Amino acid sequence: MEKAKRTVHILPIGFESNKLITSIRQYPVHKIILIMVEGDDKRPRVQEAVAKVKEAFKGIEIEERIVAREDIFQATLDILDVIEEQAKKGSNIKINIAGGMRNLGISSYIASLVSKVTLYTDIPESDSEKEYVLKGIMEIPLFPIKEISQEQMEILYQLDIKTNSLDTLISRLKPELEKGTQKFDNERSRLSHHIKKLKSAGFVETEKIDKMLSIRRSVLGEIYTKGTAISRLREEEHVDE
Repeated sequence: MEKAKRTVHILPIGFESNKLITSIRQYPVHKIILIMVEGDDKRPRVQEAVAKVKEAFKGIEIEERIVAREDIFQATLDILDVIEEQAKKGSNIKINIAGGMRNLGISSYIASLVSKVTLYTDIPESDSEKEYVLKGIMEIPLFPIKEISQEQMEILYQLDIKTNSLDTLISRLKPELEKGTQKFDNERSRLSHHIKKLKSAGFVETEKIDKMLSIRRSVLGEIYTKGTAISRLREEEHVDE
């Protein structure tokens, strides 16, 4: 008999614990990962919300993670790291934004968008003033991202945080080509065309250093490549089921 997948809920947490607790109970839950921005883990109101979640889910594995405070894109990468860890374990992943801070909600949405992980929130009863009452759950639809070509995706995957020249990139993509040959020069022209498109889309940054063109992924490129890698990993998991 096939072992059931563990459902892991990623919870950006702020001051609202009731919304999180009530909405998460609408799903199976095997693990909870609480996401806080730097410094909020020391704030009394956040600590109180964390304590209430832990009390409500006694016996459930709960982990705390800290992400960047001021930089929404860095916080997105931090959340993608969390998603990636769970995706590699084959977990069913959901992000609950019912009780998180605004910036964490934005980062969570971006992370969900690129990794295709389910993002959900609560729908409260509008006429309930004294006590929180859950009306329902909303799984937030994700706007489709226009995917770039397979060739451009491979270029993004080959770039890293180190300085990259076109020649270095050619040697990674097509190591069989010899520098100084016509085929090598043709490949340089082809890659230059793709790099311009990726730069126009905001996925790469270039810089002229001496006579060499340095190429690297931008922060948006980092988010996109990490997210699509996670999405592919999760699609492979579904194929194997």
